[in-house]
Amino acid sequence: MTKFKKRWMFILSITVLCLIFSDYSFSAARYCRGTYSSIGGDYTATTSNMVAPGSNETYKLLYTLDNVTINAAYADCRVGNWITTVQALIDVPPGQVVSYNGENIYPTNIQGLGMSITEAFTGSKMAIPVWPENVSAGNRYDNYTTPMKFNLKLWIMPGFVPPTGMTQVNSFTVVTLIRPFDAVNDYLETCPPDAIRLDGNNKFCALITRRISLSVLFQPSTCELLTENQRVDMGIYHTTDNINNSSWVDATFQLKCSQALGYNGSIKNPSNNYNADNGARSANTVGNQPVRIKIVPFNPITDALQGTFELDQGGAKGYSLQLAWGDPASQGNTPAKPVQLGSWVNASTLNSNYSSTAYAIGANPIPTGADGKIKMSARYLRNTDEVEPGVANASVEVIATYN
Repeated sequence: MTKFKKRWMFILSITVLCLIFSDYSFSAARYCRGTYSSIGGDYTATTSNMVAPGSNETYKLLYTLDNVTINAAYADCRVGNWITTVQALIDVPPGQVVSYNGENIYPTNIQGLGMSITEAFTGSKMAIPVWPENVSAGNRYDNYTTPMKFNLKLWIMPGFVPPTGMTQVNSFTVVTLIRPFDAVNDYLETCPPDAIRLDGNNKFCALITRRISLSVLFQPSTCELLTENQRVDMGIYHTTDNINNSSWVDATFQLKCSQALGYNGSIKNPSNNYNADNGARSANTVGNQPVRIKIVPFNPITDALQGTFELDQGGAKGYSLQLAWGDPASQGNTPAKPVQLGSWVNASTLNSNYSSTAYAIGANPIPTGADGKIKMSARYLRNTDEVEPGVANASVEVIATYN
């Protein structure tokens, strides 16, 4: 019995030693030196002039940076082992992240504009996720030069109201990191000069960071009235027992719209470390849709489909104002084409000089020298209220925009 016990204890002690050995034998520190990293700074690009689609248009691609390459870091990890380059996002602006058409679209500092980003190492254009998630960009033996490579897209999102002029659009920061090929067991004991750790994670060294900042050149997508704050003189109207409605009065207006410059241009293969200036520029490829018009009264609407709304308070009573498309001579007691208040109508249905299809890139809204007037008529329309004389004024807003 004594010999049996001693043998059992001997076997047990060997087993414990083997377990202890297996816990620690495969973990290895990797040491990276190198000559430089590039932490901080913006990556900028100035877009071509564009006319963005009008309000209520969403998930439209406005601009693309394709195959951006930033060769700004050198990591010498001569450890006789493979080193993996990965990419991730940090400092994402607050707001909802939307998945659309295979892209994760992140918020920017401008409401209604978003950005998506994919890696440009593999050709698969895999989405670059938010740290600590990351996407592998490839493996290098001992590593050496460590670039940042990505594709970027600028999108219209819900809530977008087209701005005018140079607009600075900022979003997330892109990070290029290195880690050991065996990220489970190995770690980087030292990083190249000026590299940083993210969240104290000692398996990764961040070598390049760039905040994305685009200068977007928006030209007006909305049109203006050629005569600002246009006034229509309705005249003096005397009521009678036999005639309840006034005569039609000309309320024609003319629009002033910018060139239909379109959108969805791009810059390809830029290689500067902080901007896309040396990339190959491509012109906009998507033309603006036809100009559309909407009439919105300031006062309560009486009948939207018949184009009637209330007069200003404190004046005449017993009448509403009615609007109809066309000049006064074409109107009858019942208008053939009343203005449908608050609803869009294509300008081409009111004046054939406006395009009924998408405009060519850079086209004028109407041919040079053509008449761009939108004919409209107005009259007082008797309602059920008791008639009281007085000033009979009302105002509307004319909204016109490329669709």
